[in-house]
This record gives sequence, structure tokens and C-alpha cells, in this order.
Amino acid sequence: MCSYNRTSSPSNHRRGWFLLKGAQAKWLHTLYITHAETLYRVAYFRLGDPDRAKDLVHSVFLAAAEKISILQHHENPRAWLLRALNYEISHEFTRLEKERRSLPLEDLAKETPVGQPPSLGLDEILPTQLSSRDREVLLLYYEEGLSYQEMADRLGIPVSTCGTWLLRAKAHCRALLSDAPDFSNER
Repeated sequence: MCSYNRTSSPSNHRRGWFLLKGAQAKWLHTLYITHAETLYRVAYFRLGDPDRAKDLVHSVFLAAAEKISILQHHENPRAWLLRALNYEISHEFTRLEKERRSLPLEDLAKETPVGQPPSLGLDEILPTQLSSRDREVLLLYYEEGLSYQEMADRLGIPVSTCGTWLLRAKAHCRALLSDAPDFSNER
């Protein structure tokens, strides 16, 4: 996987990031340093394109700069960033689909790799054998970016139980994925 350079902030080509001064600029820079690599990994996993993934992460932080007064008071800025990234990714898929529709059929046949499925969301790539509880816990943690406390509050369980459920869900998912047959070499 490609690595992500967290030390540089997005370019100042949008008004929001450029106009930030003092405490707001420092707060957003800290948020960027803390979460940019995670956002990049999610975008790269979903898109498979390192350059486009970087662009989307920068778009998310430029949107954050424009809404900084709201974001600073948000109960979970990481979740806000992940939702914004999902929004950007969905728009990217829509844009790509429009581009594909405008291609002549012979060009489309050349561009589409045979046997390679399109990128899917986490809910669609989790093993179907997972229990609904395991699926829910994994989605709350990874897609919504909730903390153990937030997950426990939403599920109505103690925090320690939430941690146990998450560990078990991860282990169960890993076991199911490791037991999956490998069809990559079959013809």
C-alpha cells in the first residue's frame, strides 16, 4: 500500500484553509496530522488510486476548514471526517460511472478488467456469515468512527462489553476471511 505524507497540509487553493489563523489553524492542523493517514487508507482501499485518494483527503480537510466553527464543537470530529470522506467517495464513484457511460462500448470493454469487482463499502465486503451483532459493532467502529463509549451508549451496553464484542467480532471476521477459498489462481 502507498504511504501518506501527513506533514503537509492541503493546498490553500480554497478560501477556507487559507483564511484560518491562530487557534483554529492550529486545531485543524492537529486534526489533519492525527487523522489524514487513516482517511487516506480508507480512500485508497475504496478507490485503489493513491493520487485520487490523496485528492479526496485534501477535499475533506478543505471542507473541514470551511466548517471549522461547527467541527470544533462536534462531539466526534473523526466521525465527521469519515462521513465527509464517504460523501466524497460516493461522488467520485458517481463521476466515474458518468465517465464510463459516455465511453463507446468498444472502449468500455477495453477499460473494464474481467473478473475484478467494483470497490464496495465495508458492509458489502464483510463476510455474510458474521452475526448481525458482529456486523453492527464493526460498522459502528470502522465506518462511523465511534469510540467505545459512543458505541456502548448507542448499543445500551457497558463499555467493557463493547470492547469485548469488538474484539470477538474482529477475531470472527478474521477467521472467516482466512477460511475463505482463494480463487485468484483458478481459470
